[in-house]
Amino acid sequence: MKSIKSPLLSNCENILHGYSTRTGGFSQGVCRGNNLAFHVNDDPKNVRKNHLHFSLHLDFPLEKLIRMEQVHGDNIEIIDKDFDFATVLVCDAVITALKNVPLMVMVADCIPILIYDPVKEVVASVHAGRAGIFSKILPQTVQKMQKHYHCRPEDIMVSFGPAIHQCCYEVGPEVKEEAEKYGHGFALKKKGKHYYLDLLAIARRQLEELQLDTKNIEASHYCSACNTDIFYSYRAENGSCGRFAGIIMLKNVVNVNLESSCRYD
Repeated sequence: MKSIKSPLLSNCENILHGYSTRTGGFSQGVCRGNNLAFHVNDDPKNVRKNHLHFSLHLDFPLEKLIRMEQVHGDNIEIIDKDFDFATVLVCDAVITALKNVPLMVMVADCIPILIYDPVKEVVASVHAGRAGIFSKILPQTVQKMQKHYHCRPEDIMVSFGPAIHQCCYEVGPEVKEEAEKYGHGFALKKKGKHYYLDLLAIARRQLEELQLDTKNIEASHYCSACNTDIFYSYRAENGSCGRFAGIIMLKNVVNVNLESSCRYD
């Protein structure tokens, strides 16, 4: 089993994080590899084994994992108590200041977003597809962190994980018009008679409009649709595939020096 790390978040000593890949795992057929979703056409026993091995790989408590039933909406949940693995929250973003509570976001082309405030010690995970980006799930999550935990924009760090990039995200006229309606025309690129949308560019601009420091915003260079040997891609695999995930968790670290817990060099 393999996972990838965010170079930005890897500088932070008191969080655990990672993005899974489809490499390894026990799933077969269209979900071949390390599928972490129960709602796709996969044997639940294999999915549970994948979860167990991923938790051992990253070293997080599987029994406390926060999972979402992602509905491409803008519902955001504050996690202020422990849940067990069997609990699934209907939302597209979760935020917590609890230690040793891993937050998971599952995707197959949508953007898995991991957020960390090293000053207030708050983490979040966000599921952001086109509908979520257009409904501003990401800035709403940041604003909820500010309101509930008094996070400051200049302290917040954001990692965009592997997702479909503009090179592979062709959209029809309805989506093109919707993008222009919401002021996202800058993220459209025309190739011949076809239009391609850059969701990452929209997400980045949404964060910059909230005054986040650009050096604290990072995007993976992996396009999920270009790399189906490493990641699942709903579009490239015609809707029949598994899901990979992003995980972030505050460690229960004693006497952490907050000023040095993240190195910006």
